[in-house]
Amino acid sequence: MIAALAAAAVGLLSAFLPFTPAEPYLIAAAATTGAPPVALGVAAAVGQTAGKILIFLGARGAIRSAWLQRRLSRRSAAPARPGRLGRLGRMLARPKAAGARLVEVMERPHQSTGLLLTSAVTGFPPLLAASVYLGRTPMRPVAFAATCLLGRAIRFVTVALAPQLAGY
Repeated sequence: MIAALAAAAVGLLSAFLPFTPAEPYLIAAAATTGAPPVALGVAAAVGQTAGKILIFLGARGAIRSAWLQRRLSRRSAAPARPGRLGRLGRMLARPKAAGARLVEVMERPHQSTGLLLTSAVTGFPPLLAASVYLGRTPMRPVAFAATCLLGRAIRFVTVALAPQLAGY
């Protein structure tokens, strides 16, 4: 029980601090505490999903704030600087184009759910970035929470089972 609560706390903390991943904790806890790996994984998923929901809702609120809207309208009103694309510019344009395609996918509700699930399971694109970005889309918070929880549970239960599968 204590190990599962600790896993939830680590999951919550790792939702905000990407340099404190939950995976090493889950491996260590599953290998040393004797706690059920599935319970550890689900607890970490619940903790991390709670944090990601706060990020999602915070981004949604920040994006709708009048102050930010004024700042963004000033930036978009600034004239673009003309320039020549050199070799470096062309190299940088490729990742920008890929990023633009990813953003386009995230704008479509059904595809954004699949992308969120992929992000929650694999970590690509980073779930923190996906949470912030999806806060500005019409995705419902309940759909975000359910998808994020499912993906994180798959990831964290798999990680927590690793020591058992390795024979520890």
